[in-house]
Amino acid sequence: MSSFRKEREQLNDILNKEEYQVYYDDNRSFLERIWDKVSDWIGDILQKLFDSFEPASTAGNLIIVLIVLLVSAVFLFGIITLVMFTVRKRRLSKQQLFTIREELNWRYNDHLQASKEYESQANYQLATRHQFLALLLILDENRLLQAKQWKTNWDYYDELKQSNKPLAVDFYNLALFFEKVTYGEQTIAEDDYRKYKEQVNRWIDSTMQQLDTKEIGER
Repeated sequence: MSSFRKEREQLNDILNKEEYQVYYDDNRSFLERIWDKVSDWIGDILQKLFDSFEPASTAGNLIIVLIVLLVSAVFLFGIITLVMFTVRKRRLSKQQLFTIREELNWRYNDHLQASKEYESQANYQLATRHQFLALLLILDENRLLQAKQWKTNWDYYDELKQSNKPLAVDFYNLALFFEKVTYGEQTIAEDDYRKYKEQVNRWIDSTMQQLDTKEIGER
């Protein structure tokens, strides 16, 4: 047995010599080297967790491949999500909503009335804009945010995250739709406008109820 061990050590010494290692390394691509390191690392972890796990077996190799694919998919999904979030953030942060100062001095009812007038003319782009501005002003009245001419939708979104997180999520989606229609000059169908209007009015009604409750309490 000792002779066998000695011969095996000698063989390992020979295989570990530079000429053998260089030949082995030179015949592997960069991706193959990365794959070997990753699969060995995952195999070692699985061996520590499960005593019966054999990385060199067919089942073991299949499990490692599936784990690598799953991790890669999650990583890729994370990158795509981050890129989409960054793009949307830039879209929300590049435009001021109140293009003229007088609009900021309107009451939310004025914007709702303007929205109805444009809606009757089938001008859903401007109707969308005034619906959204009405929502902003009523949120301002309820002190959920502070409407300012210099602020962008991203500024308002940050404020709402502090005061009303469920509303902040809906506001984010409503703001994206508003920006796409208003600044992207995208044609809006009547059905899309109706759905948008329902969402805006739901939050307007909810906020109005809160305002009425506060006024009754103050009396």
